[in-house]
Amino acid sequence: MVKPLHGVPRKVWQITHIVSAVGWLGIEVCVLGLTAIGLAAEDATTVRTAHGAAVLLAETFFLPATVLMLLSGLVLGLGTKWGLFKYYWVVVKLAIGCALLLAGTYTLQNTMRETADLAEADALTAGEGASLIGMLSVIAGITLFAAILSVAKPWGRISRRTRQPSTLTVTQES
Repeated sequence: MVKPLHGVPRKVWQITHIVSAVGWLGIEVCVLGLTAIGLAAEDATTVRTAHGAAVLLAETFFLPATVLMLLSGLVLGLGTKWGLFKYYWVVVKLAIGCALLLAGTYTLQNTMRETADLAEADALTAGEGASLIGMLSVIAGITLFAAILSVAKPWGRISRRTRQPSTLTVTQES
C-alpha cells in the first residue's frame, strides 16, 4: 500500500499539478492564438512566423507540461483519499491526461508541423488552418473541463459492488 501524502509533500504535489495543468492550458491558448494569427494574416511573413512560433512553443512545452501534469496527478491519486479509481471524476481526469499525452502532444505536434510546412511553402489552405484551429479548440476545451472537474468533483464515488455467492439449489429427480 502506498503511504498517504500529508503536509508539505502533499502541498508540493498539489501545486505542481495545478501549475502544470494551468501552464498546459496557457500554452494551448497561446498556440491557438498564434495559429489564428497565422491563419488570419494577409502577408506571408506573418503567416510563416506565427505558425513557426506556434510549433516552437508546442514542441518545447507540450510534452514536459503534459508529463508533469499526468505524473503529479498519479502521485496525488495514489497518495490521497481520492485514489485513482475510487471516484468517477478522478478516472475521467486520468483518461483526459492520457489522451492529452497521446493525442494532444504527438498528433497535435505533427499536425502543427505539417501546417507550418505548408505555411512556409505558401500552400496552406483555409480548410487546413481551420482544422488545426478546431483541434486546438477541442483540446483546450477538454483541458478546461479537467480543471473544472478538479474543483467541482462531480459524480461521486465509484460503487464497489461485491458479488454475492450464488446459491445453487439442487433438486433430486424421483
